[in-house]
Amino acid sequence: MNMPSRDSFSSAPLLALDTEFVWNRTYYARLGLVQAAATGPFDRSRLPSAPPAAMPFRAPAADEASAILLDPDQCPSAPVRAVLEDPATTKVLHDAQQDLQHLARWTGARPVSIFDTRLAAGFCGLPSTLSLARLVEAACGISLPKTETLTDWTRRPLTPKQLEYAAQDVIYLGRAAQWLAARATELGTADWMFEEMASLDDPALYAEPPPDEAWRRLKLPGFVRADPRAMHRARELAAWRERLARDRDLPRKWVAADEAIVQAASAPSFRVDAIPRKELPPAFARGFAATLEACARTPDADLPPAAPAPERDPTLRDRASALLKKLAPLAEAAHVDPVLLATRADATAWLARPDDPANPLNRGWRRELAAPAFRRPGA
Repeated sequence: MNMPSRDSFSSAPLLALDTEFVWNRTYYARLGLVQAAATGPFDRSRLPSAPPAAMPFRAPAADEASAILLDPDQCPSAPVRAVLEDPATTKVLHDAQQDLQHLARWTGARPVSIFDTRLAAGFCGLPSTLSLARLVEAACGISLPKTETLTDWTRRPLTPKQLEYAAQDVIYLGRAAQWLAARATELGTADWMFEEMASLDDPALYAEPPPDEAWRRLKLPGFVRADPRAMHRARELAAWRERLARDRDLPRKWVAADEAIVQAASAPSFRVDAIPRKELPPAFARGFAATLEACARTPDADLPPAAPAPERDPTLRDRASALLKKLAPLAEAAHVDPVLLATRADATAWLARPDDPANPLNRGWRRELAAPAFRRPGA
C-alpha cells in the first residue's frame, strides 16, 4: 500500500495536479496545460519552473506562489513521470482517473500514491460527485472563478487571466485534501478512505485497453450477443475501427459510427454501400468492407464464443433495488456516500453470485460496511 497512513498524511509531501486539454477532433486528448502546486515538504525543484517549460503567471494571493503551470509541448516529461511514480509523494487530484490517463500517456508513467478528493468527499458525509468548486468552498471558504471554461488550452499564448484561472484549480487542492483526511478521521471513515485510495494504484486504470476489447463500448442487441458469427463481426469491426482511430488520431465516430458496426454485425448479407456517408466516410469504406469479408471467411471452428447473455431473471431488477435500499442507510449512518458502497451493477452481480470474491461487496471496507444487510433474511 503506497498511500501514507491517516496519521502521516498531514505531514506528507503533497503535489496537487490538474490538466487542461482539448478533446473534440482527435482520438487522444491533447494536453494544453498541466498545473501543479506543492503542499508540505515537496521539493519544488523536482519540476521545471522556468520558461519555456513553465508558464509565468501573476500570483495575486500568497497561496499561488507554490503553483507551477507546465507547457506539455515545451516541458520534458521525465520529471513529471518521476513524481507520478514516486511512492513517497502523494499526488492529489480531483476526479483523478481521467487526468492521470492523460498524464500517463504523456509521460509513460504508472502513477502511484494517489489521493482523489472527489472520492474522499464520499467518506466525509459529502456527495462523491462533489465539484471542485464546491469542495474548495467547503474546505477553504474560497469561491473559485467560473470563467474561461470554454478556453482552447492548446492555443498560444494563453492570457494572464487564463493562466490565473488554471492555477486556481490546484493552489487550494492540497489544503482541501488535508481537510478531508481530518474530517474522515473525526467521522471514523479514514481507514476506509485510504483503502479506497490504494485501489487507484492499479496500472490498469490508466492503460489503454486492447483494441480487441473495443466491442464492449457498443450497445449490441441480444440476438447479436447470442450469435457467435454476429459477435465475430462486431468484435472485428470494433477492433478495426479502434486501431485505425488510434493510428490516425481521429475520433472513433469519424472512422465509423456505432450504428454502422451494429447494423453490419446484425445482418450477414449487409451491404456496405447502404451505410450513409455520415456513418461511414468513403475514405474508410474499403477497410470496413475488407474486415467484413475476412469475417465471412472465418471457419465456424475458429469463432470466439458468443458474449454472455444478460441476466434475464425478471425479479432481479426489483431485488437489486431492494438490496440497494438496505445498503443506503448503512452507508449514510457511517457518513459514506451510498454510491461508493455499491452500484446497481454490483448489487445485481452479488444477487446472481453472492459468493463471488471479485465482487466489490465481498471485499475490504465494502464487505465490512455491508455485512449487516447480508445477515438479514431475504437479502
